[in-house]
Amino acid sequence: MSRYQPLADFLAAKKTDEWNATFSDIEARLGFPLPKSAYTYPAWWANQVGSGHSQTRGWRSVGWRTTALDLERRRVRFEREGNAVAANASTGRDDRSTEELLARARELTGMSDRETLIQEALRVLIAREAGMRLVRLGGTMPDFRAPSRERPFA
Repeated sequence: MSRYQPLADFLAAKKTDEWNATFSDIEARLGFPLPKSAYTYPAWWANQVGSGHSQTRGWRSVGWRTTALDLERRRVRFEREGNAVAANASTGRDDRSTEELLARARELTGMSDRETLIQEALRVLIAREAGMRLVRLGGTMPDFRAPSRERPFA
């Protein structure tokens, strides 16, 4: 039995199709603290298919996936797999299926391999989010002041 089985059992028994949880909520269900990697790396919360991390196998085995991860606020939303399209429609998000999005990406990029497309999309997303986080933090040189653009007359 996986050490993440208590979380899987809790999700399997839920009557609703989503659960907005704090990391503390999850730790309470598990009965032990999450590893430091859960607090640091988004990949810990990834919805891998196939052999992967035991925590992922736990929620995936009962038909749930993680969404809306917020490491700074230590929150994550779990959604029942079959509820994804309805959730997207209710929030106004793009409700095209993954296959439709992949087909459009293949058309625009010329890349045909699914895994390559997904990796490239994730690279771009990570770069964008990292840039936005740097902007919110004030960049890497918060005390930097741009030099005056005025030129002295000779």
